[in-house]
Amino acid sequence: MSGFARIPFAGWLWLLSGLPVGLALAYSPLPVWVAFFTFAVLLEVGHAFSPIVFAWTNRSYRQLIFKYPRKYILLPGAFLLTAAAIGAATSLGWTSFVQPTQDLTGQNYAFTGLRNPFGVMVSVYWWWNVYHFGMQNFGVLSMCRAGQNPRPRRTMLTVGEREIRWPRPAAILSLAVTAFGMVILPKLVHAPELGVVFYAIFFVNHWIVAIGLPTRAEGALDRSWPRVRAWGFALGVLLLGGIGFVWSAPAWVWRAWGYSIPAHAPDYALISHVVPAVLSLRFGLSFVHFLYDRHIWKMSDPEIRAIIGPAFVPRTVGRSLARSQPRLRRVA
Repeated sequence: MSGFARIPFAGWLWLLSGLPVGLALAYSPLPVWVAFFTFAVLLEVGHAFSPIVFAWTNRSYRQLIFKYPRKYILLPGAFLLTAAAIGAATSLGWTSFVQPTQDLTGQNYAFTGLRNPFGVMVSVYWWWNVYHFGMQNFGVLSMCRAGQNPRPRRTMLTVGEREIRWPRPAAILSLAVTAFGMVILPKLVHAPELGVVFYAIFFVNHWIVAIGLPTRAEGALDRSWPRVRAWGFALGVLLLGGIGFVWSAPAWVWRAWGYSIPAHAPDYALISHVVPAVLSLRFGLSFVHFLYDRHIWKMSDPEIRAIIGPAFVPRTVGRSLARSQPRLRRVA
């Protein structure tokens, strides 16, 4: 088989949803940018709903959810309620958070002290987000190497009966490249055309993969109405993403709603509405997303592998496994 023929669906989705999108945008006129960044709100928030909706609409996953309620219900619920409580306390003025004079901003709020839990939450979200993006890249890389037997990881330390193993070099490399692209690169690139290319590589790519993989699984695992199930899932999470316009939208949307936007802000610039009680729900949703995305794609877990493994096994691997099974003669 040629190298291209061996690339699975996850690999093609990852390759085609980043750089090609960025290059197409870089050479597109301004109206295309405005339309794209408006759609990006649906894409970004829809991807946050994606693993949650996928888990709760799949019967096998629902069984796991109720089998392990602490992992799938209690812990995510605790993160969501904590974020909501921080947002409410901040909006009520009980913290040291200082509301900006201009309540529409494109900047997140960094850590300023323990008396400002909103800033702490934003910092936790941002660095967890970097880790989350990097681990998705590593996960796609691992799916592209399906069928190969990786070397077992060595134990780094033992805590009680639990072993903590050394991370794989590919995971460290994925995290390093992702952190550079999300944290350092935006400070070095100032040209909008180049910036949108890297935006697509690191952000749009992640969002499309996060929606595309469960869409593929929905279609592959439903034998009765595969296309309806797959397209219904993708459109459903994008529609849910519409809630994102409550806290984030391009500048042209805020202008249309009568908000005062600086004249130098281009129409496509994504700007956040600084209402801590609302933004905290957005961060809480992301925390739940991080937890669910970590659990439902953990292919090292036999229960997870039994649910979604058949949706991503290459056909050639499936045929070779079938041929390797011993044939039993029928005995009268």
